[in-house]
Amino acid sequence: MPQIRPDEVIVQFSGGIDSLYTALLLAKQYERIHLLTFDKGYLHCGLSLSRPNVKRMQELLGPERVTFEIIDIRPLFRALALKDLRRNARDFGNEIAWCIPCRASMALSCVLYALEHGIPAFTDGANWEQAPGRETILVTADNYPGYLQLIHDFARDFKVRYFSPVYELNSRQERRRLLLEQGFHIDWNSLDVKRPKSPLNLLNPRYYRRFQPICLSGWLAHWKRNIFHVRENTSEKKVLEFITPRLDRVRRDFFPAYFQKRGLNLDEILAGRSSAKYPFGHKSEK
Repeated sequence: MPQIRPDEVIVQFSGGIDSLYTALLLAKQYERIHLLTFDKGYLHCGLSLSRPNVKRMQELLGPERVTFEIIDIRPLFRALALKDLRRNARDFGNEIAWCIPCRASMALSCVLYALEHGIPAFTDGANWEQAPGRETILVTADNYPGYLQLIHDFARDFKVRYFSPVYELNSRQERRRLLLEQGFHIDWNSLDVKRPKSPLNLLNPRYYRRFQPICLSGWLAHWKRNIFHVRENTSEKKVLEFITPRLDRVRRDFFPAYFQKRGLNLDEILAGRSSAKYPFGHKSEK
């Protein structure tokens, strides 16, 4: 069974403002930060574009304190998204049918990574400004509190702690300013222009200077929002109705099969984490 490492944490890392700031913030509490970027396939490009910011973080904290990995989540994404995709898009909308399984696959892959490497906890850059219903910036349904609670509960079932340290901490503009002051790179089209994902920006050379992955399939799923600024018709209720039974199937079928294929005993791993002194997070966390 992997030895529990209470001074290490996983960050679900896109290289954008929120996950980058989260990683830097947690370096004050943890000795080692594992930055995980995810490859779901399906027009998901530029997975290594965040490396300049990873390098800058290693310069600030020390190379031994920051690791960066690209994780293949295609099997999980297929399990969550591809069955009855057309019907789901019709019944729930493109964002819920396509983007929620993508983000859930990332979170569940953090749980798998935590179990395999003895890491107690993982986090991300979830924040209130991107929760639907907030009239601030372009929003995504994976920032609904109810969805985040589902991820928390799923992780807890596997003796892994999920938490969102920047959800109500400060504003994205403040995080952006602090990151720039410390020498990090922020995409030009992140909060710098009124319509950051508009096709008109394709004519601007600064649009292509990226520091985080590009999800072209996600852009297409949100084409009405990106071109015409028409918000997706989502609700927290619809998100939970869609993703809850899929998480149940993954919990029941995918996770046990995943560890069985690797010759690992999931029950033994969970028993070992239950008996660890700090099974759900850093020793200073409650």
